[in-house]
Amino acid sequence: MIIKRTFIVISALLLCIACESELDQFPETGILADNYYTDQDNVESTVNATYNELQALYDYYMILWGEIPTDNAYIQAPNSNGGARSLEDFSWTSTDGFVGSIWENCYEGILYANTVLDVIDEVVYDSESLKSVRIGEMKFIRAFLYDILTTIYGDVPLVLTIDDPTNAFDDTRTPVAEIYDQIERDLLDAIELLPKNNSTGRADQYAARAILAKHYMKRQLFGQAEDQLEIIVNSNKYGLAPIEGLFGVENEGNDEDVFSIQYASNLDGMSEGSRFYYLFTQPDNQGGMGAMAMESSLYDLYETDDLRRNFINVSNNVYYIDKWTPSPNSNNSDGGDNHYVVRYADVLLLYAECLNENDKTPLAKTYLDLVRNRANLGETTATDKASMRDAIALERRLELVGEGHRWGDLLRTGKAIETMNSFFQDQGRNITVDPFRLLAPLPQAEVDITEMEQNPGY
Repeated sequence: MIIKRTFIVISALLLCIACESELDQFPETGILADNYYTDQDNVESTVNATYNELQALYDYYMILWGEIPTDNAYIQAPNSNGGARSLEDFSWTSTDGFVGSIWENCYEGILYANTVLDVIDEVVYDSESLKSVRIGEMKFIRAFLYDILTTIYGDVPLVLTIDDPTNAFDDTRTPVAEIYDQIERDLLDAIELLPKNNSTGRADQYAARAILAKHYMKRQLFGQAEDQLEIIVNSNKYGLAPIEGLFGVENEGNDEDVFSIQYASNLDGMSEGSRFYYLFTQPDNQGGMGAMAMESSLYDLYETDDLRRNFINVSNNVYYIDKWTPSPNSNNSDGGDNHYVVRYADVLLLYAECLNENDKTPLAKTYLDLVRNRANLGETTATDKASMRDAIALERRLELVGEGHRWGDLLRTGKAIETMNSFFQDQGRNITVDPFRLLAPLPQAEVDITEMEQNPGY
């Protein structure tokens, strides 16, 4: 498995990370040397490496995975890489680059988190409270990555310690129910260990509650999810930013940011920036590649007065999502935009969904309308549970388009096959989504060298 093969070779690598604020440079020595973890600085470097894997994970494929296999967006770029175009017509295979890339980034992040958790108790820290926070951060990230893995691949190997590298090729898949229990344990531990406010770019207690709530919703545990989301809402820590103050480097760290992946321009030889603007905006003299364009059918659902239409550019009858900032230099991969994993509008809409599923439809309307009102829209006309469910789902599409949520929403609500087959039929496209496509294949390289069985259908 990649996490263990990485374990074998990682000591030979020179890894550098530098993120915004205090995410400092990774050391130039092998992290697995017997005498490496002797002080706080060594452990802190590996904590930072764990966050760096989140940068790599969300740099491209995670966003495409959340948008392109849906009725939200499609690949408009003349040339795509990593088999990304196969996401449009559900033709991906086990050798497509994005299949292996997501897997690898997740397991490398898990490797780093496990490493910290294995050694940190034996390392003297200047502050025991800081040590506890770091343990909470690593449990948060490990749980977050396993939640992603189970959503995309289903049963995956559950690795919680640093194993002997001689056992590198004997992995087996753990049932998702067992992994779910571990995700819940890690996140509950993280909630206890993390502060309510953490340094820029680092997880805090509310980020852990948000990911736990999403995890509960994936399991249809709406009561437990409601409890977590209610704590976030009642914290009064967050608010809805003005539409014009929601995106762009100058607006980072606004009241809506619950948890975001940090990127920054002009750091470490321009290696810490994001590619979002270049990849996702229109391929014109602004330098964009146009890898993600909005379906016109979604654009038509925006009301005329909806302020979120300002995030959409039209070029040659193609609709482009415009939520990103150009790089300030000649490197198209060095944009400064962070990526919202969870923002407050997302929390409010999830909370409304839970309230509605828990037969509190009038209260759900209150939180749905907060998001609508910020977009310059009136109150929803939905009044019963079924119509409210549809209204919340639509609002999530309009609010979060381009941010990588739609496919996960369709999977979570059990609407993926129905929605996409209806969409393709309406578009006159001869495509049928088979049930096995609800899970991605395991990377073929992993199947070839381990005893793991491939997901059915691939």
